[in-house]
Amino acid sequence: MALATAVVVTAGCSGPSQAERAADQLPDLSADGFTAVGCDALQQDALADIEDPYVRECWTGSPDAAFDAVANDVIGSITAATDAEDVTAFICPDDVIIDEVAFACRAAYDDEVMYRVVASLPDPAAVMDQLSEDPTDDEIEQAAAGQPVEVVVQTEKTPEE
Repeated sequence: MALATAVVVTAGCSGPSQAERAADQLPDLSADGFTAVGCDALQQDALADIEDPYVRECWTGSPDAAFDAVANDVIGSITAATDAEDVTAFICPDDVIIDEVAFACRAAYDDEVMYRVVASLPDPAAVMDQLSEDPTDDEIEQAAAGQPVEVVVQTEKTPEE
């Protein structure tokens, strides 16, 4: 009888799912000067729908750092606050900055949850116009620092193997 009671009590006390806990651990970017916005306010075209219980948060700001450094900082905050492992090299394309598009993707994996961060420039031409024909990475970073940045931070189901 005691075993049956313990099973019932344990079953009734299951806490939030890992996806819900992951959502609670997303970083608050307001401390870094970002403002939370509705994701429909962003210029990001390829935002796929998020299925419950996964979440998406969107932010805008003009940090002192370039957009790729912002993406690094956000995924670093996530991996520091969770048991997630950075899997950017396996999940995300390389960072891109050209006249029409500029984004940096980062990802981390924690058992059942994927964290994804995408930082982008709504006006990449403003950065490109400041650069020479063959700019160095440092010149790009310097030109991108202080530019408006859009950041999407989300949790999602891990990809099927």
